Amino acid sequence: MACQLVRPKAFQASTPRRAAPRVRAVGAHATPGEGLTPVTATQPAKRQAPAAVAVAAAAAAAAAILMGASSPVLAAEAPELFANKCAGCHMNGGNILAVGATLFSEDLQKNGVDSPEALYKIIYSGKGKMPGFGKECAPKGACTFGPRLSDEEVTSLATYVSERAAASWKS
Repeated sequence: MACQLVRPKAFQASTPRRAAPRVRAVGAHATPGEGLTPVTATQPAKRQAPAAVAVAAAAAAAAAILMGASSPVLAAEAPELFANKCAGCHMNGGNILAVGATLFSEDLQKNGVDSPEALYKIIYSGKGKMPGFGKECAPKGACTFGPRLSDEEVTSLATYVSERAAASWKS
């Protein structure tokens, strides 16, 4: 399917102002009309390979058991918890808000949070721009506005982050 840029007619003449282009679909999925035209995909977007997710979950579960996490079930859920609660800012171990505060081993060591216990404290109570996620996190302004995590879930996340940092966030 092809797309073409369409400028509003008022701006097609020699005008000093430039309008942002609008995208209109061209081809089998185009429908007549002015402005933006909805386009339907012919194939669904591909998701991550299930095998990679399974390997990550198994590695997290093994690490959690070795490091003393409360249950293998929670350890297996850690990748999903991370995706739902942390990946918005920390996708692939990065940090979109604070330079030098990534979840890679070097930054964790530099910032004194390179153990599961130290990670637990930050995940539970928050620090700086990062909100706390623990169920008893206080003060409220320093905590997430969303649902809070149990102690076991925070422990599972701390163990997962520690394990992924040790692997440089590679699958």
